[in-house]
Amino acid sequence: KAKLQQHESTMGKSAEELKELGNQAFGAKDYETAIEHYTQAIQLDPKNHVFFSNRSASYASTQQDQKAADDAKECIRLAPTFVKGYYRLVTAQIALQEYEKAAA
Repeated sequence: KAKLQQHESTMGKSAEELKELGNQAFGAKDYETAIEHYTQAIQLDPKNHVFFSNRSASYASTQQDQKAADDAKECIRLAPTFVKGYYRLVTAQIALQEYEKAAA
């Protein structure tokens, strides 16, 4: 029931508002809720690289390392000059023990 109430409370929010909710949840170490908010933001604005970067960090914080790497790659694809995307990718690759890829 709490999830349903939470979902209802995010309906009608803008992608930027959902990102802020995700940031608040991340700051509170509620990574699963952060992932949900960033996912909703991505559904509204799938070209915003920051949403993928933030969700990558949330996935990394829950040891969902392949998802973290996938989001980091999408972040880089959308914004190749956004340095934090590469940091997210290397962090995920190290967690996945993909050392050669991380060093490349």
